[in-house]
Amino acid sequence: MAPPGSIGAVDPGWEHGVAQDERKKKVKCNYCGKIVSGGIYRLKQHLARVSGEVTYCDKSPEEVCLRMKENLERCRSTRKLRQPEDNNSRLSSCSSFHDDEVEEEEEEERRGGWSRRSKGKHALSGDGVSLLRSSGYVDPGWEHGVAQDERKKKVKCNYCNKIVSGGINRFKQHLARIPGEVAPCKAAPEEVYVKIKENMKWHRAGKRQNRPDDDRTVSQDHEQEEDGEEEHDFYPASQDRLMLGYGRFSKEKRKRALQAPSTSKQMKIWSSNRVVSRKEVTSSISKFFHHVGVPTEAVSSLYFQKMVELIGLYGEGFVVPSSQLFSGRLLQEEISTIRGYLREYRSSWSVTGCSIMADTWNNAEGKTMISFLVSCPRGVYFHSSIDATDVTEDALSLFKYLDKLVEDIGEENVVQVVTQNSHICRSAGKLLEEKRKNLYWTPCAMHCTELVLEDISKLEFVSECLEKAQRVTRFIYNQTWLLNLMKNEFTQGLDLLRPAVMRYTSGFTTLQSLIDHKASLRGLFQSNGWILSQTAAKSEEGREVEKMVTGAAFWKKVQYVLKSVEPVMQVTHMIDGDGGERLSLPYAYGYMCRAKMAIKSIHGDAARKYGPFWRVIDYHWNSLFHHPLYVAAYFFNPGYRYRPDFMAHSEVVRGVNECIVRLEPDNMRRITALMQIPDYTSAKGDFGTDMAIGTRTEIDPAAWWQQHGISCLELQRVAVRILSHTCSSVGCEPKWSVYDQVDGQCQSRFGKKSTKDLTYVHYNLRLREKQLKRRLDDDGSPAALNYALVDRLLPDWLVATEKDEFFVKEESLQGEDGVENEERDDDDEEDEEEEEEDEENCYVGSVNVDGDGEDNPDMYDDDLSDDD
Repeated sequence: MAPPGSIGAVDPGWEHGVAQDERKKKVKCNYCGKIVSGGIYRLKQHLARVSGEVTYCDKSPEEVCLRMKENLERCRSTRKLRQPEDNNSRLSSCSSFHDDEVEEEEEEERRGGWSRRSKGKHALSGDGVSLLRSSGYVDPGWEHGVAQDERKKKVKCNYCNKIVSGGINRFKQHLARIPGEVAPCKAAPEEVYVKIKENMKWHRAGKRQNRPDDDRTVSQDHEQEEDGEEEHDFYPASQDRLMLGYGRFSKEKRKRALQAPSTSKQMKIWSSNRVVSRKEVTSSISKFFHHVGVPTEAVSSLYFQKMVELIGLYGEGFVVPSSQLFSGRLLQEEISTIRGYLREYRSSWSVTGCSIMADTWNNAEGKTMISFLVSCPRGVYFHSSIDATDVTEDALSLFKYLDKLVEDIGEENVVQVVTQNSHICRSAGKLLEEKRKNLYWTPCAMHCTELVLEDISKLEFVSECLEKAQRVTRFIYNQTWLLNLMKNEFTQGLDLLRPAVMRYTSGFTTLQSLIDHKASLRGLFQSNGWILSQTAAKSEEGREVEKMVTGAAFWKKVQYVLKSVEPVMQVTHMIDGDGGERLSLPYAYGYMCRAKMAIKSIHGDAARKYGPFWRVIDYHWNSLFHHPLYVAAYFFNPGYRYRPDFMAHSEVVRGVNECIVRLEPDNMRRITALMQIPDYTSAKGDFGTDMAIGTRTEIDPAAWWQQHGISCLELQRVAVRILSHTCSSVGCEPKWSVYDQVDGQCQSRFGKKSTKDLTYVHYNLRLREKQLKRRLDDDGSPAALNYALVDRLLPDWLVATEKDEFFVKEESLQGEDGVENEERDDDDEEDEEEEEEDEENCYVGSVNVDGDGEDNPDMYDDDLSDDD
């Protein structure tokens, strides 16, 4: 083979493509059939999966991808070595075919407009911006504007339609609301503002560095592991996640870059072409996780993904900041950023008000913690937290904490304070309402629903079904070989356990997971790996679990229980905010009533059958059914008020009147608002337009009132303040919280302040990520179970009992293929007949699940757990 620089050498890219025209500017890929414009250089980028200029080839072999990537690296190195000091002159001779490729690339860039972009001070600076442009980087500002002229000097904003003169940089100043040169855009979404603002910071930081010798690559591909691991395991970051912020260049790095001598040794630091496989990178990350003790689910964090992406964009030579910097200036900068979000939240409180949420939870040490959060339609932020181990037994102490928090937030801004529905919290809430006349205390609907599920799980036929399901999960999860066999061959790596927000909610979601994996579980207990196992399949517990899973009676009971609790679980999903931004108060009363009616319908309107469920619901939801704020939100929600089945109970009318009096301090406005109610109920004026009628159930109720309540401003003000809130006090329970690491360890004043700052940033970043994922509709890949969290939420489903210990001891003797091929004993025929009788007596639509032809009277026992 001729050397690359010799005459007549053929570019290796032509081995994988066919020219489609005489000039060889269009090349067809041999693997995916795509026709790539731009010559052989673009085809090699297509094969090497280089982002920014051409789409990837998903069908090319891995060795072709690596070969083309190395070829492109040599091409860029040749270009740098042959570039003269005078940037205005060009080499006249190109003895290497690599130089021909580079000239083809530059010709394409000139035709595409890149030569115009590189003129001026940016082209001469050699900074990160020039590198971005020369590699085909597309400025993120073009996602939000449209060029109005050929030179792209005038850009029209997609949000406010303003035409900004001065190019894309000036347009980004408009989106980032940077004063001095252009008017700010007030219509751009929050995530767009943050994204562009951080992009402008990075742009300026790159200009200041001015490193002409920096050979950092701008777009780097995720190489597949040498063992053939798929790329989707690495969670590639998308453009939407740029709002999470760009990394900062360190002082040490900038100093070294500016003072770097032009020696070959120093050049080697910046221009090393060492190829690092993805396997080496992931192994290094794995070592860090296991050395420091970071939970593995941290990889699903948007912030971790953005960190990895930005380190790759920065290139080699990045100097990690010191631990002092992390705990000092960088921590304070994060606090400043979070407080910037808070200022934006506060600006909306005059219209919507806010809710104070007291989120009570237990840490790893068993201490009771209360996290105080502030919620409004713009978002949720963490305010502070206390160790409430002693406070939860003292209503007066809890009242003082809540009252101080209201004073700090401003009573005129607070609509409600939401806490758990315990006796202490109720007493503290009444004291707060007596002192603060313009707000409400409300019980947490999520906590009330959790108590409902707890007592439903104590009904005899429900508890029996749950116990059998728990035996199945405990048996599988306490034998590693069986768990691995299930996940590798039957459930595609998915777990049976599904932890939710709270314990009993997690139990019923896990029960639903068993139904979803019914076929997989049956396949597991009928597989050769199970049949050939020496001990498990022949043990008493193993035979019983196998009999349950492969039979029909167990699954029918599970289906019946799930059908009975499904209406309550739907209320839980609504309150937890799965559908949007947690503004669940307008729907809470209607969902509760609908859940009761659904349970009644499921049981055929037979009071003996639905009675136990209704008694449990009424016992725990009674305070919510009759709360003025809940019934008023039900009344002001147009999606309910104009329905034929709207329940105009007397308590609804009283609740509306009381809310107007309490939430509107001005007496004249109260009277006016009361006089405007008939216009709303009869849909007069703006309430009766075609647009108002057509959007009653299509848009958020608070937004509907802001749009169509303009003729009744006093009533509109009250309605918007009622409809703009959540009915839950649950924020986001820390899964790998800093609370368990720092709580109680610091005694000095400085140490306590540092702990407070760390907690403040930690919790707010968690909340921010949760809100961003909702807005991005990013469900992510199924995360690995955090067993520390599962032990708290699903102990009965995972932790082995004394009866299970025998089978755990025999685990080391088990294997997927087994050791002996002994024949299995036949099941007792009498047991099979009894099982069949149970199956016949347990139907999904029937309450008779005991197999004796009679309803079990114990199933309707009125003994319920105390809410405290």
